[in-house]
Amino acid sequence: MLYKRNEYFRYTFGEPCDATFRLIKNATATSEMEMSKKGNCKIIDISPNGLRIYTQFQISIDQLKQVEIQFVLDESPIQIIGEFVWTKRKNDAFEYGIRLMGDHESEKLITEELKARRHKEVEKKK
Repeated sequence: MLYKRNEYFRYTFGEPCDATFRLIKNATATSEMEMSKKGNCKIIDISPNGLRIYTQFQISIDQLKQVEIQFVLDESPIQIIGEFVWTKRKNDAFEYGIRLMGDHESEKLITEELKARRHKEVEKKK
């Protein structure tokens, strides 16, 4: 198994997190970036650098490589662009691995939101 030294952690949700996505059609020098309508998905797991989603939509990741994901982990809405890495068919839906193309600030926000969410989950169990 390949060890990703720069990967901080991967948080797997007990109950997948609701999210929306919009596919991004690559822009050229003469055209603007085009985005699809919003689609619903569930986030299965997440790290500051990537996530795995589950959706009913079949996406041709060879043609549409980038995606904008919007979600809330605890309180702050997060909107970030990612790049499809892999796809896998699961029963009647599809799973996609996405590498997030954020900066240090977005990684920090994801980490802080996950910490706050986990803290609340632990408090509810007490």
